[in-house]
Amino acid sequence: MLLTVLVGNTAMWGQISRTVSFDLNSRHERDYCLGANTNEFTLTIDTKLENIDSLQAYDIFIRFDEKKIKLVAGLRIGTISSQIPQSNFFFGMDTIVVAKVYGYLNYKAGNLVGEGALIALRGEWLQSQCPDSTICRIEFFDPGFEFGIGPRFVKIDSSVKIYNRVNDTVNTKVTINSPTVLEDSLDHGDSISPFVVKSEFVLGKGTANDTVTIQCIKSDSLNLYQIQIDSVREVNATVIGENIVITKPNRAVAGYVSARYTGAVFTKDTMAVRNMTLSTKASACDCSRSIDSKVTAVQVYRRSKPDTITGINEEELLDQCTEYYDILGRFIETDCPKSESAKAIRRKAFKLGNDYIQYIDSK
Repeated sequence: MLLTVLVGNTAMWGQISRTVSFDLNSRHERDYCLGANTNEFTLTIDTKLENIDSLQAYDIFIRFDEKKIKLVAGLRIGTISSQIPQSNFFFGMDTIVVAKVYGYLNYKAGNLVGEGALIALRGEWLQSQCPDSTICRIEFFDPGFEFGIGPRFVKIDSSVKIYNRVNDTVNTKVTINSPTVLEDSLDHGDSISPFVVKSEFVLGKGTANDTVTIQCIKSDSLNLYQIQIDSVREVNATVIGENIVITKPNRAVAGYVSARYTGAVFTKDTMAVRNMTLSTKASACDCSRSIDSKVTAVQVYRRSKPDTITGINEEELLDQCTEYYDILGRFIETDCPKSESAKAIRRKAFKLGNDYIQYIDSK
């Protein structure tokens, strides 16, 4: 019994010390871009508490920008503070820019133990239509450790930057699907090569509640003649100049546009590459925050000049050969192929020596 008391007293008087950390974090609860009428978020103060830490109470003040957000409730259910009776838990406003939350266990109720959120605070953005951010921070934190305990080392990560838009999901992106390379050939004497690029635009659920523009940027010597909208789903699409303007009236639904770009490449080179770039551009307050871009390289190859020499049949070739005879009609030589069907031109000639022939008449 005496040993047990001594151990208990040793823990009570702080002979066993440990650093206790508290981190202020946030997460989205409801997103305006995904259809919510409000943009709600939750602040949590996360920690890992063991029984030896002997935390039995706390008093916390949170500072925020009252022009951008408001904190509306302190939550204990589902947190480590669920061990605290509701009657011992309080949330309220200390000033217009500081929220206060405190809680404590009943006498001899033990210590707060667990890993996760010590407490949570529910908040709302005052304006959801345009992207924004703000910083919340712990203004004051007074942990209530067990009475008589020795020094405790406390580490507090006291600030967090929160955003009213979720930018890292497919829901906030307009995806462009276009061919990477488009190849064609060109007749030798031509300088214009027509082409058609078929493209698709997929709008995530949290995009285009305002306006998204599909811009077309093209290389020199590449002309666009027509942009045609083939099909749409859950959006409105309009061609304005060389751009497609897309609006999606309803949030929380995905949209789709299919279009064709008709144009031509101008070149006199043997091989030419002209680029057509499609990219997204959103308005300042649109939910689409992830920019996508696709480049289609239109490659044109010039075909070789055709051979203008036509084929000559064997009989025509034979008619062009020659046989040489002297004035007495005796055969001298020939340049005709060895063929009985050869029809040669006969020419008279003197053969002087072995290598020299003097012709008597012309063909």
